[in-house]
Amino acid sequence: RTAFHQDSTYFNIEGDQCCVVWVPVDPASYETGTMLYVRGIDGKAQDYQPNTFVSHASLPGAEGAELPDIENNLDAYDVVHFDVEPGDVLVHHYKTIHGTSGNASRYQVRRAASLRYCGDDIRYRARPYAPKQLHLQYEPRDGDPLGGPDFPIVWQRAPAQQAA
Repeated sequence: RTAFHQDSTYFNIEGDQCCVVWVPVDPASYETGTMLYVRGIDGKAQDYQPNTFVSHASLPGAEGAELPDIENNLDAYDVVHFDVEPGDVLVHHYKTIHGTSGNASRYQVRRAASLRYCGDDIRYRARPYAPKQLHLQYEPRDGDPLGGPDFPIVWQRAPAQQAA
């Protein structure tokens, strides 16, 4: 299982326009490890401390408020999940509180791909506790927009047509 968390505080970015796309390669249900979403906690209003993914414990030096212990108080929260099939796509805002149920099956594997798409308001922001990004080809500074070979643009709005 993956402990409940908010993706935004694991990334070296800040801003509002970022979504996470989760694509299962295998069928996934509550029993085999699907996404769990917590309704009623406004993640966009608050940054929560990132945890170790395997427990509720926050990463050392993490910024933000402590996320409530949802895992041990499931009855107190509105937690929803979706059974998914290969080819389905789940999309959520990167500040949405979520986790996974874990795979309790001895026979069913659960694989998935996870992608992030960012809008033009997203800026680089170094977070000392965030995972290191060893693959970067350049050294961004706080406040830099994402781009270049490390963060390729997948779609760009056409320039507005000017009236003659």
